[in-house]
Amino acid sequence: MRIDQIKIDEWYDIPGYGGKYQINYYGNIRRALKNGRYKEIHPFIKKSNGRRCVKLNCKEHVVMKLMQRTFYGELKDGCVAYHKNMCITDDILSNIGISTREQLGKITGRKNNCERSVVKIDSCGQIVDFYRSVREAGRKNHMAYQTILDRINGKVKSLYAPDGYVYVKEKDSEIQKAIRKIELENRKESGVSFVSAPDVVFDF
Repeated sequence: MRIDQIKIDEWYDIPGYGGKYQINYYGNIRRALKNGRYKEIHPFIKKSNGRRCVKLNCKEHVVMKLMQRTFYGELKDGCVAYHKNMCITDDILSNIGISTREQLGKITGRKNNCERSVVKIDSCGQIVDFYRSVREAGRKNHMAYQTILDRINGKVKSLYAPDGYVYVKEKDSEIQKAIRKIELENRKESGVSFVSAPDVVFDF
């Protein structure tokens, strides 16, 4: 099966189950019922490795591996599937690549050096969440990848994202800058003067 022929609105049989289980472009999985209908199977996050998993015929499987088997087939010796954006819960087909182990080491090394980790800050200047990538932040907060990316790169004037939170790179200077802006916004809205909090060093 050629990857460029995969349609995002279609379902594909997972090999080895005789059509009982299907998977789609987005990594969603469903089971065929006897009445001809389908029931969606909801993945769970495995605590030991943080990956999305499902149970097929009472046996546990990693969703990314099912994507690989369905759309790429069996891999050659020395090759592995990996998440291109380094977010191991982002199992959409376009985020799954195939590489040799040696080449993957080089890829992940470069990724780690320029990783775009994201911090979520509320309107009180409190950090409420962390994300391993821009894509993960967008997906978990129901926003487009580009919406988050534009904000952490300073390409939009508005301080807050559509969901009412501030998103910045996981970097001390960027976090401090965002908190000061939030304080200034709150000061303008309340009309009350106050002394800004001293700089805090975040030890991640």
